[in-house]
Amino acid sequence: MREIGISVYPNFYPLDQIKDYLEKANSLGFKKVFVSLILNNHGFEGAEDVNANTWNDILSYCKELGMTVSADMNDEVFNELGCTLNDLSALQKMGITKLRIDGGFTSEEIALLSKNQQGIQIEVNASMSSSDNQNGNALRECREFLETVEKEGNIGQLTACHNFFPLPDTALSLEDIRPINDLFASFGVPVGGFVASQLSPKDLHHLGHGVCTIEKHRFLPCHISMLELFANGFEDVIIGDSFADLSELTEMARCYKQDYIEIPVIFNPFVPLNTKMKIQESILLSRVDQPANLIRATDTRGMEVPPCFCAPRGKYTISVLNNRSAQYEGELQISLKDLGPSVEHNVIGFVHPFAKDLLPYLLAGRNKFRLVEYK
Repeated sequence: MREIGISVYPNFYPLDQIKDYLEKANSLGFKKVFVSLILNNHGFEGAEDVNANTWNDILSYCKELGMTVSADMNDEVFNELGCTLNDLSALQKMGITKLRIDGGFTSEEIALLSKNQQGIQIEVNASMSSSDNQNGNALRECREFLETVEKEGNIGQLTACHNFFPLPDTALSLEDIRPINDLFASFGVPVGGFVASQLSPKDLHHLGHGVCTIEKHRFLPCHISMLELFANGFEDVIIGDSFADLSELTEMARCYKQDYIEIPVIFNPFVPLNTKMKIQESILLSRVDQPANLIRATDTRGMEVPPCFCAPRGKYTISVLNNRSAQYEGELQISLKDLGPSVEHNVIGFVHPFAKDLLPYLLAGRNKFRLVEYK
């Protein structure tokens, strides 16, 4: 089941500000919270020590709001908290519902942790499994790890989440991690990832931009990045930055439960209002007999469309077939390459550049979609 979440960092911000952020996000439907207990260990600039009382206050507030907490820690912090491989009671008392392991544990130890009686999920860093994909080592090692947990542990209490990368040009590519994600999915292990806020302060790297898993998402609106992660089988999507803007939270919350992909569109100003409304109200599905150069949706056939602006159909332009096309009138098409003008096609707008990478997920009826005016 898809979930969305936020990250909070008391190392940078006062408790009252964090609580206010948690409350706003929760009211919109964000149910997951990521925290890191090892920021000081990594030497982030400006990070201050956080005492146990502050952590307890934050975690108690999350519990009060009904939000689940994923806590990032290594073996050093694990031992400091009084945890053992057989007993995670200390985490349960703190209100931590998911232990995200950042290193220091063997496959056999993680398998043992997955059998904890406190019901705490064990989350592994999926990005560690994607660092050596070219020669197949990553896939082989990941499969061996999953087989160990399946045999010796409780794989039903195992999850995975990719890392975030504050430093520009260091994040991952979707192409590289798809085989790893598919492998986790074949064992029934859900995978999560991080998206970047475009409006948050840049706390984790003041010269960077955004705390994301996928490099091409670094400068994209977080709800667009979220839609692409969901289309790639991610179950959890978390904003990695400190304080996303309310507008960003609202857009993510609005989109994440939809069973279709929203495509933002810049409409040409001449498009009749009734045509624009009809198109935006329609849930569309591309034909399964996928053309080489187009996305075709026949759901809007039947509209009356007189000829208008039969212009060249550049890549990512959207057109509606007019009444010169006979039985095809009203069909909507998105060009996947530059095409010439046609007297049968009214060019009504184009896909916003933010969303062009969502188009492959529409091909051959793979996902339903809806066109919405970009504002």
